[in-house]
This record gives sequence, C-alpha cells and structure tokens, in this order.
Amino acid sequence: MKRFVFTFGFLMVLISSGILFFQWMGFTTESAGESSVIEVNQSYSIIHEEDKFQVAQTIHFPSIIPSGPLLIKWPEGAGNFTCKDKEDNKCLTKENGEFYVSSLNQDSQEITITYSLKQLTKAESVPLRNWYPVLSGVSTLNTDIQLTEKSLRNGKWIAGYPTSNHKKLDYIDYYFFSGRGEPSDLVWSKESWKESGSRSVKVLTEEGDPVGFDKLDTFESADGFVTVLITDKINPFKSPHLIVISEAYGDQLKRIKQSLLYQTLSSKDEDAWLKELAVSVLLNETPYSAKPAWAYKQLKNGLSPSQWDDLRQNIKNRSVDSDMFDEAVSRVTGFRCTFFAENVKGNEHPLLILKASKPMKVNRKPIQLSYISYKQKEYIQFPEAVEALGIEIKELEPGVYFTSVEGNTLRFYINEDYFIYNEENYGLLGKPVQTIGDTIYMDIHWYEKLFNAEVKNKENAIEILKGM
Repeated sequence: MKRFVFTFGFLMVLISSGILFFQWMGFTTESAGESSVIEVNQSYSIIHEEDKFQVAQTIHFPSIIPSGPLLIKWPEGAGNFTCKDKEDNKCLTKENGEFYVSSLNQDSQEITITYSLKQLTKAESVPLRNWYPVLSGVSTLNTDIQLTEKSLRNGKWIAGYPTSNHKKLDYIDYYFFSGRGEPSDLVWSKESWKESGSRSVKVLTEEGDPVGFDKLDTFESADGFVTVLITDKINPFKSPHLIVISEAYGDQLKRIKQSLLYQTLSSKDEDAWLKELAVSVLLNETPYSAKPAWAYKQLKNGLSPSQWDDLRQNIKNRSVDSDMFDEAVSRVTGFRCTFFAENVKGNEHPLLILKASKPMKVNRKPIQLSYISYKQKEYIQFPEAVEALGIEIKELEPGVYFTSVEGNTLRFYINEDYFIYNEENYGLLGKPVQTIGDTIYMDIHWYEKLFNAEVKNKENAIEILKGM
C-alpha cells in the first residue's frame, strides 16, 4: 500500500512538472514571438571613385538570422542590389515591387548586402546623407564604417562618431569610423578643420574656438555623441550624429541637445522618425523633418496643454514605437488613439482623430454611434445622432440637411461655418457640421444647444439625454 502511494505520488509530481515545463515553453515561445525588435551590429565598406559609391553592408545578428523575411527600403538612387549569407546563398527577393531579405540557412549569423549609389562630387563639399538601407524590425546597436577614397584626396571625410581614423596612402585615402546606433551621415570637405569639444560633443571650425561653445559641459550625455561643423561653406543640416551649422548661436545650438537626446531613445531603425518626434515633444520644439513635423502639429492641435504635459511624462526614458505613442495618447486623453498605427500602414497625412472607447447610450438605451475628440473638441456622428433623439432629418441635396425642432426650422451645410435657423443665416467661427476623416460629425456644443440634449461623458459610458 505504501509502495502504491509512493508510486502514485511520484507519477503526479512528474505529470505536474511536465505540465509546468510545457507551459513555460509556451510562454517563452510566445514571448519570443512578441519581441519583434532584432538588435544587430552593422559594418559598412564604402569604395568611392568619381561619382560612384560602392557599398557592402554586413549585418551581424545576435544568434541566427530570423526565419521571416525582412522588408528592406533602399536609399534613393541606389541600384545593383545583391544579398548573400556566409555560405554564399542568395538572400534577396522581390515581391509586388518591394525587396525582402531572408536566408535559407537559418544557422548563419550574418548577411552581406551590396549596392551602389551615384552622386556628383565636383564641388567644394560633398554631403552623403541617408545613404544606407533600412530593414524592418531591426534596431542597430553599433556601426563601423570603412571608407576607401580613390578620387577626393585633397580634403577629408567626416562622420558623427567618437572614433575616427584617417590614413593617407599612395593611391587611396582610408577612413574608419565607429559609434553607437544607426549609420552616421558623412560629409567631405576641402577645408582644414580645427577641433575642440567635450566628451559628448566634437566641434570642428575653420578658425579658432567657436563663439558660444565655451560651456560644452552643459551638453554632456551618458550615451550620446555628436559632431558639429561650424561653417558657411556647407549647406546646414541636422542628423542624429552629424550637424552642420553656420554659426554657434541661439536656435542652432538646440540641435546639439536634440541629437544627444535622440541617441538616448531606442527604436527599430524604421521608426527613426518616431524618435525625432519624441525628442521634439520632450523639448517642446517643432521637428525639422516633414513626417514627424506633421505628427507634432496634430498632437499640438489635438491635445490640451495639460494633456500635452502628461504626454511628455509618459514618453520619457522609453523604447519608442507606434504602439507606445498610441497608448500614451490614449492614456492622457481617455480616447482611443490609432494615429501612429495608421502612419505605419502608410497613410501619409492621417488626422489625429481620437475615438471614444466607451459604449454610447441615448435615453439610457445602447446605440452604435461614433463619438470623437478632434482638435480639442468633441463631436458626434451626424445625422444619426439627431435621428437617435427621435427627430426626423432629411438630406435635401448632397451636403444639405433639413429638420425642425419645436416649430423652428434648421438647415445645415456640411463643412460650412454657418447654419440657417428659421431662414436666418447664423455665421460662426467654426463649422457646426463637418466631415472629419470619412464621417460627418456635429460639434457637441451645437448638438446640445440646438436639439435640447445633454451629453454626459461618464466613467463607463457616454450618455445622451433628451431634454423635456
């Protein structure tokens, strides 16, 4: 009997252990699947001769190459694409006009991509910007750049990294740059540069110490490094690692702080624009690039000052992606935000339309109506919200609606800043009824005032009550 009890107990322990093991394996597999960011190191070999840059990009994966294909976005003007893994297997495919990288050999830990760029170099300076491809789902930790120069030998290439070396040989110039994060922009110039700076900022000038840079310690960063060229002979530009400015005053100095803060944030390489947006939100400064500048404007117009301050607190010291931004905006507004997810899907200029995540009720009865916040005002779906009150409303012609309330006639014109009340024109500063996105909405203020309704945004529901 004792042996039976012991055997039974031992079997139960084994079974329980097995269940726990498989649950753990399922958890870890699921967790691995949910972790969509692949951290990599990259090295580039660039050979420049005349107007051609031949580039070999080697991507070092931490363990094995992902099984799924990675979308690759080439730099503008690139051509002659190839991709091979360590065993010389081809790993570049093209589907529906887009290129993907994948390897049949999953044990390989690196792939090499090659391509060429053409750029005119007969000038006093040659900026090489946005010269590298971007892979989806990848976050670059460190980058090495080796550059072999065969033509421009009477000047010098400059990158934004802390490590840089230059050797002048008989027939070529050889450069090596190394730093954290994605590849740095590069610039070649004939000028002779004088160097100064601090641990986090290298400053290159044509003559003497730059005015306004006597307190470089104020730009110290534990993680970042930026190189600043002060010259009026190169068109100014800003990038995460390399900045060109014409003078060391005022707003131009802000670019250093922006670049250093940018480098403290993490994201997939394809989400670099979201890091630029996050920096601008944290510093209350409009971004330079078009895509984050559009998103910044939408946020500024769509959030109240207090919500804006809360948003800044919500994105500090965080990994940046579209989900993080959507969740942060939803958290501070109480409305559901999908603005950044829509940006990822390719919508070029989406509007920040925040949708109510609560159920709707009219006179305590559940109803399906769209209720949104847009540019700090709340709107309800039109004309459905009017009909929900039991009021008949007719569309006289496209964009023109007619109804009557207690003997008073109302006529609305979509996207116009007036309405007709008892055949009198009431001009307004805003549009009482307008198209937002692909839906027609009415401003809640006019909905309550004209239709004797009360809208209550409660904790668990949005309720509309018809006045007596």
